[in-house]
Amino acid sequence: MENEEKKKRIRNGVIIALILLLTISLIGGTFARYSSTGKADAKAEIAKWAVTMKSGDTTLSSTSKDITFTVQSNSNVVPGKIAPSVTAVAEVELDLTGTEVAVDFTATVGSISPSNLPSSDKISLTSSVDGGTPGTTQTIPLVNSSAFTAQNGKKKVTLTLEWENDDTNNADDTSTGTTGGTITIPVTLTVQQHIN
Repeated sequence: MENEEKKKRIRNGVIIALILLLTISLIGGTFARYSSTGKADAKAEIAKWAVTMKSGDTTLSSTSKDITFTVQSNSNVVPGKIAPSVTAVAEVELDLTGTEVAVDFTATVGSISPSNLPSSDKISLTSSVDGGTPGTTQTIPLVNSSAFTAQNGKKKVTLTLEWENDDTNNADDTSTGTTGGTITIPVTLTVQQHIN
């Protein structure tokens, strides 16, 4: 009897194994109908970055430079003098020729010394590209989704500095105001890829 029981167990084990194999085969075949294989080749190249900046004839080798601003005339201030509420302008040339991405341009006032100049928190600085709307950051988009060329890649950036009124610093304001029609301050110029 023991022998017969052993045979039954073996036979049941074989039947269960066959059912399992048949089930796996059916399920695998069903899933295989919804799968496919394919091959694709793709190439990507890194976009070129070729940005240079100039102030006058000087190529700016670093992003933080002393820039000389010319004081704009104001009917409330003697011509050629600077004083609170007066604006001054400077121009920087941005050459993007060959660059293959849109760029953002930002100018900020650096650390100002000597102490007879207004502090950087009393000076506001805006920029405009090719006579556009002034702002703190300027986005320069690609033209027709193509790299900047020698014809469309040279941009004139006008920096406009405004000296805010500070009644607590009038003595220094007067001293600075006697220096004449220009003011030289450090400006940090940042050009980076525009990312939406």
